[in-house]
Amino acid sequence: MPVKHSYKKVIEKNNYKIIHCKTCGYWHVYPMPTEEELRAYYENKYYLTLGNNHTMSDKSNDPDGFYAIQYEDRLRSIMKFISPSLPASVLDVGAGYGDFLRFMAEKGWKTQGVEPSKQAYELIHDREALGIKHGSIDNPASLNFTPASVITFNNVLEHLREPGKILKLVQDKFLISGGIIVVIIPNDFNVLQDILMKTVLKNNIEKHYYWISPPDHLNYWSVKMFKKFAGDCGFKILHCITDFPMELFPLMGEDYITHPEVGRNAHLKRVNLEKHFYQTQSHLAKDLLFKSFAQNGIGRDMQFIITPR
Repeated sequence: MPVKHSYKKVIEKNNYKIIHCKTCGYWHVYPMPTEEELRAYYENKYYLTLGNNHTMSDKSNDPDGFYAIQYEDRLRSIMKFISPSLPASVLDVGAGYGDFLRFMAEKGWKTQGVEPSKQAYELIHDREALGIKHGSIDNPASLNFTPASVITFNNVLEHLREPGKILKLVQDKFLISGGIIVVIIPNDFNVLQDILMKTVLKNNIEKHYYWISPPDHLNYWSVKMFKKFAGDCGFKILHCITDFPMELFPLMGEDYITHPEVGRNAHLKRVNLEKHFYQTQSHLAKDLLFKSFAQNGIGRDMQFIITPR
């Protein structure tokens, strides 16, 4: 039976309606694009060729050392919550260019992954060694994966038509008993974004709700919203942390939202901050700081580690 979505708040952007859905407990596009529309979007627009794709180049070469730090932090979090009795195996849903699985393989983990974009998949030169398949996670029979101890969704759930359904599917089909799911998603509709719209962007109406980008992102959660969503889906939250709140930069005078050309400088400042923690092995201090961001609902991206109740 179709879900009846109830809402009062609605935002219109790119010819889509984004609703604050009382039924689902978070913001999402309504009505959702069809599977065929999304397939055409991702096949024809989302991924560019290697020569033009700066994200691909950055992740492959990591000139700033940013992704290495992110992946080291992610692995540290995983090791805190995974039982030593479970095999070191990971399944990455939405493997992108394979960079995270490549990192995990170098750490001795058995890797598997699925990537729906044919363009991205074909750019992964070591896809067979990493166990990456081209396909969709909602067709598990075609993937024939071995159940894993850790399943990761790195900036994936915001793109899915039915994120709750997919979380339950991977739990049932691919997660070893006692295993964990790592979810990384944007932290949207947070207080700093609201302050930005009321101050720096007050007279720049076109940039209001700048984080909303359908049909790329279909779903939008804050920290509080995702905690409720995960609980409603039958999961227990083991860990919640956010990363650096990039919204602080425009609030301090570096408005990369209105002037994207200053974004690179803001990014490098954030990278330098993280490098200082990393180079001094001050992991506990960093975790305490970034967890405090999460407790106050700020931070650009959120990382949750969840497990079935």
